[in-house]
Amino acid sequence: MTGTHSTGSTDRSRHAEVAGAGFAGLTVSIALARRGWTVRLHEQNDQVRDFGAGILLWRNAMLALEVIGVAGAIRANGVQPGTYDTSLNGDPVSSELAGYPYWAITRPKLHALLVSAARAAGVEIVTGSRVVGADPAGALLLADGTRLEGDLVIGADGAGSAVRNSLGDLTQERKKYQDGVCRVLIPRPEEFQGPEWDRVIDFWTLEPDAMRILFIPTGPDTIYMGMMATTTNERASRIPIDVEVWSKRFPHLATAVELAGRAEGGRHDNYQTNRVAPWSSGRAVLVGDAAHAMCPALGQGASVGIVNAVELAHTLDQYDDVGAALAVWEERERGMTDAAQARSAYMAETRTLAKGNGFTAEVMETANFELPAVTPEIVAAYPVPEGDRSW
Repeated sequence: MTGTHSTGSTDRSRHAEVAGAGFAGLTVSIALARRGWTVRLHEQNDQVRDFGAGILLWRNAMLALEVIGVAGAIRANGVQPGTYDTSLNGDPVSSELAGYPYWAITRPKLHALLVSAARAAGVEIVTGSRVVGADPAGALLLADGTRLEGDLVIGADGAGSAVRNSLGDLTQERKKYQDGVCRVLIPRPEEFQGPEWDRVIDFWTLEPDAMRILFIPTGPDTIYMGMMATTTNERASRIPIDVEVWSKRFPHLATAVELAGRAEGGRHDNYQTNRVAPWSSGRAVLVGDAAHAMCPALGQGASVGIVNAVELAHTLDQYDDVGAALAVWEERERGMTDAAQARSAYMAETRTLAKGNGFTAEVMETANFELPAVTPEIVAAYPVPEGDRSW
């Protein structure tokens, strides 16, 4: 391990090649570019855009996004939920997280904000560029045979990561679960307008089988609906949404379900976990779902990926030797990440959130995680209500 250094102390700019222009790839690209790296980001699609619905960005992610200068735009374009309410069989069960600093935003808006920040930081974004693997010696490998050298190559290419699967010295532990989720974005109906509806409502039914609608306003004009069901319930797992089966289980949400049935761009995903060890091989490293795909039951998959991406750039800034930096970074982030994967898996298996009052001190440890890159000033800007403290 060589000594620490400040930004700009090296004789030349270090260069990174990044696979995948999703949230983790964009975040790590911005973070590196802001610390003086040259960065080329590869997206296999012909356009750089996100096709998803909505997302919750927890406090841990907002702290990380403050470090790279993006959090203010997210606050301006998203909604801070007033509370997180749980309903079972149409009856309210609990109301939690009053005043907690987290934000809901549409995925396309978040993606657009990150793309804008990446370009402003000098990141070169290349579309139509399909990555098929990486060489631990420090090269990204493209489908057309091109080999792109870098001081660091990053696989941020999702749960099915080609970069990860090309690195034979990594171990993977995969597990699939009984549930899946349909994600749709709908226009905000008149009956759900007004600040009193700016809250997350987690609607559950457990009989004859589990079905859930996570209702999240993402702005004055949109609502994100995460519609969970067992994968054996074929009708409830369909895209487009089967209006009849969902309206029967959630009659009080019939207006929203009708709109969900007409929504375009929805997607269905099965719950799964993939634990990878280690996260790096030589000069190749994984971030986001490529490294630690997790069930969405805890809602922390993207937030943890954002935290780890920002901390990767911070740690690399502290060491001249890339290998030393990667080892320190994984040691810093591994415990938090493994715990988030385990908690999300437990929630998926037990459906414990249906009982309400699920955001215990232990569960909130992930959301309250403060990455080493964050300053006391940033932490102070995101105070945690006393009831939600995990320390």
